Amino acid sequence: MRESFTSTTFLILVITLQVKSQSTIDTLFSTAAPSISNTLAEPENATVSIEILDLDDVLASVKNDSKAPIGLPIVPAGFGNRPFMHAVNNNYRKEELMGRTLRLVVPKLEPPYVNYVNFSDAEVARRGYGPGVVIEILKMMGQRLNLTYAIIPSSEGKWGAQLDNGTWTGAFGMMYRKEADILGGAAIMQYDRGLVTDLTHPFQYAPTTMLIRSPLNFHDDTWLILTASLRWEVWAFTIGSIIASGMILYLLVRFLACANEVRYSMVDSVWMFYAVSVQQGVPTQPRSWSCRVMYALWWMGAVTLQATFTGSLVALFAVDKTTMPFNNIQQLVRLVQGSRWRIIMDGTTTTRTTMIRESESQTYRDLWYEMSVNRKVDYVNGTDAAIDLLLANPYYAFLGPEDTLKYWAAVDCRLTMISEGILPTYLSIPFAKDSEYSSYASTLIRDLVERGFIAKWITDYTSAMAIMKGNNKCATQSTAADKYLDLSKAQGAFWVLCAGFGAGIFLFMLEMIYKGVRMIWKNYREEKAKTVEVGDSVDQEEKISKQHSFNSEETRSITSGDVVEEQENLGEKNMVSTQF
Repeated sequence: MRESFTSTTFLILVITLQVKSQSTIDTLFSTAAPSISNTLAEPENATVSIEILDLDDVLASVKNDSKAPIGLPIVPAGFGNRPFMHAVNNNYRKEELMGRTLRLVVPKLEPPYVNYVNFSDAEVARRGYGPGVVIEILKMMGQRLNLTYAIIPSSEGKWGAQLDNGTWTGAFGMMYRKEADILGGAAIMQYDRGLVTDLTHPFQYAPTTMLIRSPLNFHDDTWLILTASLRWEVWAFTIGSIIASGMILYLLVRFLACANEVRYSMVDSVWMFYAVSVQQGVPTQPRSWSCRVMYALWWMGAVTLQATFTGSLVALFAVDKTTMPFNNIQQLVRLVQGSRWRIIMDGTTTTRTTMIRESESQTYRDLWYEMSVNRKVDYVNGTDAAIDLLLANPYYAFLGPEDTLKYWAAVDCRLTMISEGILPTYLSIPFAKDSEYSSYASTLIRDLVERGFIAKWITDYTSAMAIMKGNNKCATQSTAADKYLDLSKAQGAFWVLCAGFGAGIFLFMLEMIYKGVRMIWKNYREEKAKTVEVGDSVDQEEKISKQHSFNSEETRSITSGDVVEEQENLGEKNMVSTQF
């Protein structure tokens, strides 16, 4: 009876302090108390005020080296050589751990690790999803050991960081000052945190991923059916191979003319390999074995290329592919360096900022330079504020834990997560330094991880939230028409067909012009030849007529001369006869 009265008095005192301090947690409770209201539920059309933390204050809290405020070394033991984890001592008696009240501090709600803080099964049935991985673990431990959790308010609402004097702020500061027994959150395992708390066996591997607003870029599908399946290098190499093979075939048939090989022209040779590429036959097969082998191997290559093209088209239309502004951290850093892209990070913890600063990779060095010198980073108070800022600005990238960002990408179709994981970390539940419950909690966590409960709780919560409010922001509906190939994606084939018609008409006009010019030139040459021939015939006739006239005059002159001569001779004869 006395213990019950003491517990009740303690809870009333805690509630009074919570009301005065106006903590970030809405309601305080124990196992039978009402749950914390879900701060993730935002009313429709609500005006969200985003508080950007002072960058100088955040960067000033990032330390190079950790100072050990206590002289207790971390002894690797238990589950292996893990210097960040507490020394596991399995020599405990379960009876000594049962029936106690443990002080629990929850720095913030962080789905899917801390969805809400309520340990009753009725609350799970009412909400339709569990309280989160961390609360599930503590709930199971409380049921096995008959524990009671007293919620201690976290006035700062932050994880906390180590100061220059060795003290701590935030929730870890409360653990350091022995004001709480358990930190109810998924804490990243770090060396300096392991100096002031007992970090349990890690329950989740949590790399850092990148969340962006879903791209709203216009996609031009005019040549999608041609350019998306094969890159331009493949098309260029294919065209070059057709031309080169045609030239080689032309040379071969020229040298094999003595072997009764078919005489292909250069155009016919190139056209023959083009016909093979589109799986069409040729009118005349080559006769020599060298040309036949070349032709057969080209046919096999064309079959393979066509199968690859067909498979690429099937994959293209079966999977909805979105063009992302970047796909890895290197591309993001280049965008931050050369454009208006900025980084968003949760200002309640500086763990990832410290990892970026202390990294030896050139990529993270460049990122740290942009963050610290060019100040291309905004720190906000919690994940909710980061999501609001991200939705309001399309040129932001939010760096956060993978499971949390995966959850947001699943419940809000306006967000897209980049799949590449960076800055690998492990998540743990901090207990008070040298706590009697650290070893029991580590053993329980290891058993839950091996049995798959951690992954199941995360998947169940993400699926439940995706069903409850998955696509209500975008109002997208899948129709039967989405399963078929529409004209916008298939128009490339019709454009190729139109290009074929246009090329045919253009070549037809060229052929007609060429034939017309040849015919005109031929007629011109024929007319010119006829004119020359007619001129030659006229000249010949004139020469013949002149010769004929000359001959006639000569004949006439000769005839008249003969007559005169005959007359003279006749006169002489008459004179002689008269004399006698």
